[in-house]
Amino acid sequence: MVAQAVVMKASMTLLEFIKPFFDSSSYQLRHPMLFDIDWRTIDDVLLDMDGTLLDLHYDATFWLKSVYSVVSNLTGEPEHRIRERFHRELQKHEGTLVWYCTTHWASFFGIDIIEAKRQLAHLIRFRPHAQQFLDALKPLPLRTLIATNAHPDVIQLKLDVLPLAAMVDGIVSSHQYGVAKEHPDFWKALFDEYTIDPDRAVFMDDSPKVLEAADHAGVRRVVEIRHPNLSEPPRAKWKQGINDFDVLIPSLEMMAKT
Repeated sequence: MVAQAVVMKASMTLLEFIKPFFDSSSYQLRHPMLFDIDWRTIDDVLLDMDGTLLDLHYDATFWLKSVYSVVSNLTGEPEHRIRERFHRELQKHEGTLVWYCTTHWASFFGIDIIEAKRQLAHLIRFRPHAQQFLDALKPLPLRTLIATNAHPDVIQLKLDVLPLAAMVDGIVSSHQYGVAKEHPDFWKALFDEYTIDPDRAVFMDDSPKVLEAADHAGVRRVVEIRHPNLSEPPRAKWKQGINDFDVLIPSLEMMAKT
């Protein structure tokens, strides 16, 4: 799989290689799909953080633009060489925990990644209707957990900006389990630790590979967030999904009244 990716992507620029992980411009949605969940069949609501609850524009801006100038200014290395080195290193770790590990990238670049990301903290924000969606879940007999590939120090950076921890029942980083959400062992560990019945769970994420992993793990409803980056148009890469949480809030509010 890695070898194939290297061959296919060898002629691509760094931007072309990494941009699909942040880009929302492909597979334009022309006809938004009506979406409904029978919340009576759900006990656990599992949510990704970046690109699902939070605007992916922050992370995309840092990894696609800012990091190269930061490293160049600190080290004197030309930005094009930094991009080339980063490209080669990314190819080695796609889909693994290292891809998301700020400790690894801090060592690789020779800079304080978190401090560099903190300079863009003003871009950290909720996606539309995310707060209202979490508020609508609060009075219901449903457990809400964030399941993210973000490194714990990145999670803390975002908690310093937004009151996310107080709005959910728990935050789980894949770094706690030693494997990324793309790996089946992540889901086994998550289900075991929180005594989750996957047949009574819903999971929402913007990554097709992660959605596929959740689906293979037996999660009852797997929902794509199709507008993860608010600076880009929506896209559809998974068989079922929503642009924003507003289409789910009415059914939650109705359930709260029954």
